[in-house]
Amino acid sequence: MEAKEKDKPLIYEVSCGGAAKKGFFFVKVKAVVDKKKIGDNILKRCAIHGVLFRGYSGGGGCISQPPMAGSAMVEQQYSDFFIPFFRKGGGCEAYATLIEGSMQVVRQGKQYIVTGIISVSKEQLRKDLEAAGVVKRLNSGF
Repeated sequence: MEAKEKDKPLIYEVSCGGAAKKGFFFVKVKAVVDKKKIGDNILKRCAIHGVLFRGYSGGGGCISQPPMAGSAMVEQQYSDFFIPFFRKGGGCEAYATLIEGSMQVVRQGKQYIVTGIISVSKEQLRKDLEAAGVVKRLNSGF
């Protein structure tokens, strides 16, 4: 069975996008896409995926953030939850907002490099994923 276009793995990088107010992250996302005509949804999905499974290093006034889910193994372990969660309209985009004026699109060969800064509601995301049982509570111990 051939993978659907929307199920293709995300190709992206995340880094700190600056200081944000309590309960939020600013995440700078750089995504590689095949189509120029895209909205901010791909950046939102990449930002949430990065916060959950990759984290990012500090520097430039930013504090390093470890992956919220602990590791990429959690994504595989709870694939029944995460596959629909990361599909377009699957819910992950509700935790992210594009910072107005930050999105840029540059053509590179047959692909496009899309960058932008995304505000991620880390506290609400963690709370909802803990309630769903896919992320351990901070006070759950080892």
